Amino acid sequence: MSITATNSRIREVINQVVHDPEYKKVSSVPLLSFQQISIIVLAYLVPFSLILVHIYWGMPLLVAYPIMAIFIYTAFTPLHDCTHRAVSNNNTINDVLGSLSGQVLFPFVTAPAFRYLHLSHHRYVGDKDLDPDERMVSFPTHYYPIGYLLLFVPEVYWVYWIYNNRKRIPTKTKAHLAFTFGLNPIFHAFMLLSPIGTEYCMYFFIPSRLGIWITAFGFAHSPHPEGVKWNDYPFLTTFKLKSNRLILDGLLGQEHHAMHHFLPHVPWYKYFKVWELANGVFKKQFIPEKNIFSRPDKHFTETYKSYLIQEEKQTFLARVSQIEQVATNVKSFTFEPIDLASVPAFEAGAHIDLHLKSGKVRSYSLVNAPFDRNKYTIAVKKEENGRGGSREIHETLLEGDQITLSFPKNNFLLYENADRYILISGGIGITPLISMSHRLTELEKHFEFYVCARSKDQIPFQHALENWSFAPNIEYCLNGRSGLDLSKILAKVEPRTLIYVCGPTEFNQWIRETAQAMGWDKNQIKSEAFHAGSLQVQTRKSFAVHLLKSKKTIMVAEDLSILDSLQLNNISVPYSCLQGTCGTCITDVTAGDIEHFDACLSEDEKMDNKKICLCVSRAKGESLTLDL
Repeated sequence: MSITATNSRIREVINQVVHDPEYKKVSSVPLLSFQQISIIVLAYLVPFSLILVHIYWGMPLLVAYPIMAIFIYTAFTPLHDCTHRAVSNNNTINDVLGSLSGQVLFPFVTAPAFRYLHLSHHRYVGDKDLDPDERMVSFPTHYYPIGYLLLFVPEVYWVYWIYNNRKRIPTKTKAHLAFTFGLNPIFHAFMLLSPIGTEYCMYFFIPSRLGIWITAFGFAHSPHPEGVKWNDYPFLTTFKLKSNRLILDGLLGQEHHAMHHFLPHVPWYKYFKVWELANGVFKKQFIPEKNIFSRPDKHFTETYKSYLIQEEKQTFLARVSQIEQVATNVKSFTFEPIDLASVPAFEAGAHIDLHLKSGKVRSYSLVNAPFDRNKYTIAVKKEENGRGGSREIHETLLEGDQITLSFPKNNFLLYENADRYILISGGIGITPLISMSHRLTELEKHFEFYVCARSKDQIPFQHALENWSFAPNIEYCLNGRSGLDLSKILAKVEPRTLIYVCGPTEFNQWIRETAQAMGWDKNQIKSEAFHAGSLQVQTRKSFAVHLLKSKKTIMVAEDLSILDSLQLNNISVPYSCLQGTCGTCITDVTAGDIEHFDACLSEDEKMDNKKICLCVSRAKGESLTLDL
């Protein structure tokens, strides 16, 4: 399965990145890219020119080969990018350019054939049975340095993998794979045995094999540790490569190979920009670094065992240090971790889960400032007609009690790259916006904070709000919605302004719809509802998919995605990232409830229940009907 469907931490991070206002610019692909076209031209032109220089001016082939090999290696980049539709935004042009580029390395390679191989690698990194590139990592590692010789013939690994996984491969894809891996050796054998076999070997076969070796080393072997599976530890399965600047530039973005695995549909020349998205969230993860030419570590997982144990840890024990009545039916609770060393910092907009004595688990936004270390403050409104969690907290939790809390999670990130902010709270929705106000004040960002409530006694932290440094930024809007003049607040539409709204679902929706009607882009409006769902994935189950146009019904097994099942039944659907981030495979749903795991559909689209991202999302019930 896709990583965003099985690992809650990577899904949280990817959601943050995809909803960054700069994400669309970073991930955009033009019709024709100067960078991609230049590589294709040079990959053909430079080797051919060096052959002429050798023939007419006597350049030694030992001098020409390294240069030819490097430029032949670069041809892999457009082929590689085309598998993620990152060469051109036109699918036909994308596949034609990618296939054309690939001929220098693998004669007769087709974009669909390599797309299936390469995306299988993305999905199953580190799995010795399902990752087609795994043996290029493990074999040279265990048989160092002799094992590196097999990087000259990666087709051997791929054909072996295709044979072992033949029952999983769709029929149409098998045809493309047969074309590529059937004609390729026949072509080489025919040319090598022909009257021009010597020239073919000297001028194409040898430099091409050298280019293939560099490709297998730079894309498969060096960037991946052995035996770490993507679904288990996604942040550990790729290295950030280190070397001198000249070599790194020659890798054409592959020093950021980790970024490619997180957002594969981003073109190679924008990988470095991904590090900056969502306040640099990827920089805050434990992504290991490695010198590109260093000897592989066979014991990588043991080396980072302590980190792996920490990564698996999801909760910690805390003490209730303070309880205050902060508004009518609202109490604040401050928790101090028992072991301060084991608890990470949090960012504005984050929440924690409280594990109550009754077994209930409830999520609450953090109120205090992110720079206020080693404590967590929440506010809980007692809901008499709720599900019992808030009543239990109000009535049974006492100062001095110990309680289990989750590590902070953030599905409502404050993006710090905007120029101006408008914060609008409804009732208890004020809590994450208070934390954001502290952070914006620290950053010296301009913001306006509109606090909406029925009456002043229902505003949590009223006294503190009047005395905090950002008090001049606050405007109180009483009498509910009627006190909130959106025509005035949102009158000036500015591209570098973000609107943050938090309150009941209807309140959030009203502000989103009003803002969009006034000309604000939907990506400028960030909202969080009180009942926002968790990213935790429940136990998977099989379900049926009915295809409206094809008049077919197929079963989706618990270990397969809808996209997998469609392909295995020879139903073609465009796809690219397999992570729910690019939107290529979004399809209309005509019946059935959807369990959304993607990051590309908006909250409104998810609530409408009319579209699904086939690569990661599933049915909540027994079936779905798709417009296919």
